[in-house]
Amino acid sequence: MKKIKIGQIVRPFGLKGEVKVKLFTDFPELRFAIGTPLFLTTLKGDIDVVIASFRMHQGFALVSFEGKPSIDDIEVYRNCELSIDEERIEHDEDEVYFFDLIDCKVVDENDVLLGMISEVIDSPAHAIIRVSREGKDLLVPYVDAFIIDEDMDEKKITVRLIEGML
Repeated sequence: MKKIKIGQIVRPFGLKGEVKVKLFTDFPELRFAIGTPLFLTTLKGDIDVVIASFRMHQGFALVSFEGKPSIDDIEVYRNCELSIDEERIEHDEDEVYFFDLIDCKVVDENDVLLGMISEVIDSPAHAIIRVSREGKDLLVPYVDAFIIDEDMDEKKITVRLIEGML
């Protein structure tokens, strides 16, 4: 079973067991739907949790879990990651999801390796891929002007850079 990271708990929110979640998914309403089973990764290992409530607030998800009705129950989960079983995600062949891009190698137009995608940032205008490389990371807008080709079979993204990006 492959787990897909969909969020990270930032901190408790209020006193009634809600947590503020930084999202790593482009479909929060689906991933955090009431009744959805998730994995909560802690220092002691994974814990199975089930979503009891979900709402959006200032760009973050506010989520509570079944059986954890107070701040005392969830305070220990600060900074823990939330993941979903990949098999629970409906995935069309021609669609590329954020989690598909993680660990893809990124090359320029001359097929020179620039680095690996470590993060996809979902900004209001468009997604941005963070390319980890020696020295300084490279941020590339995930739009047609910069993305030349996506080969998901090879996990390879070809980009067109402009002067000053490197």
